[in-house]
Amino acid sequence: MKQKPVLYSVYDVAFRLIDHALNDNEYLQPQKLHRVLYLAQGYFGAAYHGAMLMPAVFIAEEAGPIEPNLYVLMEETRPDVRLKAINEKTSHFIESIWRQFGHHSVDHLNASIRNHAPYHDAWQAGPGTVISFDEMVTFYTSVRKTATTPEADGVVRPRVMRSHKGKPVATTDWRPRRIK
Repeated sequence: MKQKPVLYSVYDVAFRLIDHALNDNEYLQPQKLHRVLYLAQGYFGAAYHGAMLMPAVFIAEEAGPIEPNLYVLMEETRPDVRLKAINEKTSHFIESIWRQFGHHSVDHLNASIRNHAPYHDAWQAGPGTVISFDEMVTFYTSVRKTATTPEADGVVRPRVMRSHKGKPVATTDWRPRRIK
């Protein structure tokens, strides 16, 4: 099955996460950026029936997963990249990922992800092994909430909208079960 990612590039997510960190008066360390991007890709696939958030490949390195193209491009500084517009649902998802994982330290994220099967299996195969997107989706779809890993349904926060009477109402996207 051919997949069309929702976003055009990994940079569309990375720079938005960096901007969220700056808005929170926080410096987003490169390792933390890569871990949050990895989680965003996995949880998006889990939340939206295997849909791919961004055309990104993650590889297993000792500290944790990295997206090698972003890693090489941002070794020295943040490049000047023109971001494409994204829809409100995707923007809300990226913000939810930041709110869920952005407050964690790099060490916490590294320790958590090292115990996740997709990363662990790729690392066991050797440094630089590509982490399978399908395995990420399967893992994050089936994961049950633990102290370090939330369920996919718990990652995307409800949006607050107004009812016809002007009262705030929490809403989430309708995601029917996928029948196999």
